[in-house]
Amino acid sequence: MANKSTPIRLKAFSVHLSVSAIAFLIILYYILLHWYPKPHFTVNGGWQGIRIMLFVDFVLGPFLTLLLFNPGKSLKAIIFDLCMIGIIQISAFTWGAFAVHSQRPVALSLSDGVIYPVLEEELTLQEKSPIDIQAMDTGKPPVVYARAAVTEEEQAGAFAYEFMEGIISAKLFFLMEPIKQHIEKLFMASLENMENPSEKFLHIKEDYLKNNNYKDGELAFVPFQGKYGNSLLIFNHDGVIMDSIPDPR
Repeated sequence: MANKSTPIRLKAFSVHLSVSAIAFLIILYYILLHWYPKPHFTVNGGWQGIRIMLFVDFVLGPFLTLLLFNPGKSLKAIIFDLCMIGIIQISAFTWGAFAVHSQRPVALSLSDGVIYPVLEEELTLQEKSPIDIQAMDTGKPPVVYARAAVTEEEQAGAFAYEFMEGIISAKLFFLMEPIKQHIEKLFMASLENMENPSEKFLHIKEDYLKNNNYKDGELAFVPFQGKYGNSLLIFNHDGVIMDSIPDPR
């Protein structure tokens, strides 16, 4: 009986795996192109979230079907098993997608020569939303400049957020201004303007400019500090991100 049921169980496993693959490819499209575009997938948590969803979509659900599906059971029992497997997988998959979406960078903030990702939860703590930052810049994600706190009130507010919420000043909304008003600071943050830039970076920069038909001074190579790694974001004089490359430092 077990031998006769094996092909049917494998067929059920294959069907479940195929459906799971389609669902995963759909969510992967949004992760790679909308939630975590280059370089965020590798340095800002996209890959970490994908690993969880890979396990749920390609291991947990299909293998539960392979384990529990038995054509010898009654139709009612089979439907019950498949419904329970579906509920478990859909719940876990939805939770994984929500977790990945909630940790995506909704903006980038330049502060003290470094660009930091801004998460939606950090804006929520300040009673703001991504829409508030999108009004400052049309980029995806928007890029802003976080100035220093000047007045005593601003300094006290910055200290309160840093102390109570753990939000660094680079991510405080009331300090943010459109990046287009601070293009000179963006270019001042470019690595070639640092003291003694590395020979490796200078070679990478020269090759990039040559291969993409840019002249020296037309682009800024600004350090980006992600949650899981670093990169260099390449900007033009309009404050638009043109590309990214690994940080050679």
